[in-house]
Amino acid sequence: MSKKLVTRWLAALLTLAVLASACGGRDDSAADTATTTTTAAPDTGDDDVDQPDEPDEPDQPDEPDEPDPCDVTLEATEIGVSEDEITVIIMADSDNALAPGLFEGARVGAFAWADDVNRRGGLGCRTVNIEFWDSMLNPTETENGFLKACSDALALVGTTVLFGTSTDDLESCADINGDPTGVPDLAYITTEVPHQCSSVSFHISRPGASCPYESGERDYTAAIGPVTWLAEHTGEDLHGLYLVPSDLPSTTASAVPQIAAHEQAGVIYEKAFGVSGALPQASFTPFVQAIRENESNFVYNGSNDATMAKLLNEANDQGLDLSSVNWLCTLSCYTPAFLENGDVVEGVYVWMFFLPFEEADTNEELSNFMTAVDDDFPEAWAAGAWADGVLLEAAVNGIVAADGPNAITRARLLEELAGISSFDVNGWWGAADFASTNSISDCFMVTQIQDGEYVRIHPEERGTLDCGEDNVLGVTADPSQFTPDS
Repeated sequence: MSKKLVTRWLAALLTLAVLASACGGRDDSAADTATTTTTAAPDTGDDDVDQPDEPDEPDQPDEPDEPDPCDVTLEATEIGVSEDEITVIIMADSDNALAPGLFEGARVGAFAWADDVNRRGGLGCRTVNIEFWDSMLNPTETENGFLKACSDALALVGTTVLFGTSTDDLESCADINGDPTGVPDLAYITTEVPHQCSSVSFHISRPGASCPYESGERDYTAAIGPVTWLAEHTGEDLHGLYLVPSDLPSTTASAVPQIAAHEQAGVIYEKAFGVSGALPQASFTPFVQAIRENESNFVYNGSNDATMAKLLNEANDQGLDLSSVNWLCTLSCYTPAFLENGDVVEGVYVWMFFLPFEEADTNEELSNFMTAVDDDFPEAWAAGAWADGVLLEAAVNGIVAADGPNAITRARLLEELAGISSFDVNGWWGAADFASTNSISDCFMVTQIQDGEYVRIHPEERGTLDCGEDNVLGVTADPSQFTPDS
């Protein structure tokens, strides 16, 4: 495998960034405070007149204490669940020769979540023991990570990998009783069809594609809210370019439902250019020419922040009036590095499906995350891994509430996860439905870069998302029939 090819693959990685619990879980309710007010007896002017004694208030029965689910003899109930610990594994493509620390953010987010949950008393009446497995941008190491989880852990949390090309070991892993239950995989990034369609994987961002799938047409659900909002906001009929991340077949395929849904919503794409992070800025000259020739007023970036920056810089160097185009980017452009491009990124719209980091004061979960990671602008990968940790909490707490802490097994965890039809990371993210892979959040918000900062544009109220069924659209397409423009 050539270094050049693998380097090109790395560009695709950054395009895909695209919640009362038992035994130490979150308690979001505030304690009620009783206030007693004493009113003086009226002054009759006669101090010798005896005042009738006030009758004693009857004693109120004490409220019965809630039973403590942890007040039992804890047992080892599953691989990765001992009497005093729950072991989970965070697997991510991190250290490697080409891009050291590539998905390091996922590890940071997962470890921050584990520290936070242990600070609050643990999970399932036990301490969380978290271990890291580096999949190293390598399909073999990814499979080895699945095997490691099989032998040591209750679940994977925050999985952020590119090469989930085989999930056989993940799905057939034997549990403590020798049954081929599989290992629950609470993932952030699942790009390959086997990983998306794995019966034991639960993708916090949702694949938005039907499973099982082998070839041909596939049913998708795609987000259209940001583009329909932009068309209404600008009063323009949007037409222009779509930047397709084309380093891998799986990333190219990810653009197919988006393009189809946008076009059904009224957007016209004169060109859908394939892009790679390896492209030099000069390679974007034909893109600028296409904008000019078609008098395009819209560019949608399905790739990473570096790709968008190169196009903007080249357009600026070619004398294009940047303000004549509505530039819309996904969460991949929500980075400090993108802002470092200065004036050329002014006015760019960036949409996302969770509340931005700047609004930590509006949501307790987001505030907990920002405090735990201790970074003013953490990577989106960290947010995804943290969200997966909160998902694990929700599922384990459901098991404990129903059947006690000695009911925690992989089979029960898989059952609990599959039954979660609305999970919004305690109000931080748009809600996810894990009952189907062909579902995505119907929530979004839009920021715009103004004076070198991300400024909320829509919806106007801080701490809110625009949610509704009109924000998503079902489409059917055959990804093998799509070839990006070159």
